[in-house]
Amino acid sequence: MALSCQRLRAQTEAIERTCVLLAGSGNGDRRRVIVSGVGKAGLIARKVSATLSSTGTPATFIHPVDGLHGDIGCVHAGDVVLLFSYSGETSEVIRLARQLCELGCEIVAVTRSQTSSLGRLADACIETGQLEEACYLGLVPTSSTTVMLAIGDALALSVARSNGFQEQDFARNHPAGSLGLKFRRVESAMRTGDRLVCVSPGAVLRHVVERVSQAKTGAAILTNDDGTLCGIFTDGDLRRALLRGSDVLERAVVEYATRPCRFITIDSTLAEAMNLFKQTRIEDLPVVCRNSHRVVGMLCLKDISVF
Repeated sequence: MALSCQRLRAQTEAIERTCVLLAGSGNGDRRRVIVSGVGKAGLIARKVSATLSSTGTPATFIHPVDGLHGDIGCVHAGDVVLLFSYSGETSEVIRLARQLCELGCEIVAVTRSQTSSLGRLADACIETGQLEEACYLGLVPTSSTTVMLAIGDALALSVARSNGFQEQDFARNHPAGSLGLKFRRVESAMRTGDRLVCVSPGAVLRHVVERVSQAKTGAAILTNDDGTLCGIFTDGDLRRALLRGSDVLERAVVEYATRPCRFITIDSTLAEAMNLFKQTRIEDLPVVCRNSHRVVGMLCLKDISVF
């Protein structure tokens, strides 16, 4: 592995040429990176293709066999092709490379040697050198695939940096899962307009319940005359109020509301909101401006689960 690192350090020109070719695909036209490989190298190629796409470089994986049976129809002249083959002699990969060259694509190869069949076809070639597989038989792709993955990830990140890829771009490409929650702001999921019920502390409880039902929401936010947060009245507060007597619906909502109440600021992330929901075991959070505490929306736990 150390020998491979030394070899890579000696390939500055080839690596720079590769990065220039790959970065050129992020210019806003139809040009993309076509990534391919077969066997274990193909699995590495799939992963690298996904990493390129998620970091702002449009990329598509094509299996060499499928490519030779119609899938290269998605390839356009000027696309860049990134091919992984440790031996550089895999027949399916060589045939695909030749066909893509005829279509007007530039070829980047990650392979053992520039003198291999694939290396000679490539416009830029990054050599891994001869590697000793970690397998006790010396046969199973292990060290070689690890090196190819490291090279592929390094290329993807270098190209992303070259193209000015930033945190907000990463967020746009990852709207779901824990990453999506980390980068999405509360503002993107909060309820406003007809789904937001704000009432004065002196509002009659019956009217508050009617408004909450009409809005098909689960809580009403109590606001002061200046629009700042006073408290919240939830379904749970209603159940507890009804247990106190039959006349509660004609009394002021402030008598039964939760005051003070938990809240979150509009510039917080959904990940921060989820942590607060878990810690407090509540399901509705008033959303306020950080400085003024003026109510601007309501965040409901059930709404976040759909992202």
